[in-house]
Amino acid sequence: MEKIYGNHSVRAVFLRRSEAVRRVILLAGKKNHLNEEYIELARRVKIEPEILTWKNFLHATGLTKDEKHQGVCIFAEPRKIYSENDLIILRDSQAILALDQISNPQNLASVLRSAAFFGLDAIILLKNRSADITPIVTRIAVGGAEFVKIFKIINLARSLDTLKKYGFWVYGLDERGEKTLTETDFEGKTVFVVGAEGEGLRLRTSKFCDALVRIPGGRPGLESLNAGVATAVALAELFR
Repeated sequence: MEKIYGNHSVRAVFLRRSEAVRRVILLAGKKNHLNEEYIELARRVKIEPEILTWKNFLHATGLTKDEKHQGVCIFAEPRKIYSENDLIILRDSQAILALDQISNPQNLASVLRSAAFFGLDAIILLKNRSADITPIVTRIAVGGAEFVKIFKIINLARSLDTLKKYGFWVYGLDERGEKTLTETDFEGKTVFVVGAEGEGLRLRTSKFCDALVRIPGGRPGLESLNAGVATAVALAELFR
């Protein structure tokens, strides 16, 4: 079972795939004023929620007192994760984000949230050498992981090549780009590729991009933004 906790993340699961929910655990107490909402949501899918004291809540969920669970935790059937063999389902999509070795869970969560906010169709992650979609990532993403298709692939260059055959134009976000985001005309179907924290895009990945674009700004010693912030800036410009 997949563990999801925190108000926004749990609400998103009920909104997007309520049929997957198998267990609902709530923290007892007058201060947990959202219990009524979750009790109703649980009963809609014919699940009787478990309302537990603090100690029993932590024991049943496996959470710790330091995790920001907000008194609600659910267990659900795992979300659908797609592979390279499923890329064909994106052939009619308009905007996709590809991540090149993003290893920081906080950055991955921030990217998921931005992708969901701007309405991207999918996020492509490397199966290896990348942060994974863990319970803490889904919690920090505050529901973002529920609103975009997630693909885990082995070979990013090969996947980008496949998407280009479906008519996508691939832009690599890179501080060495000749043009800035504001100087670039984004037309048609777009794939944005964001590189790893500190290292940026790998050379092999950049060769499969149709163009490299950069965020205007920076100074010696502070040439770039972290991957999460850079992605939000790039997507805001894409959808401007």
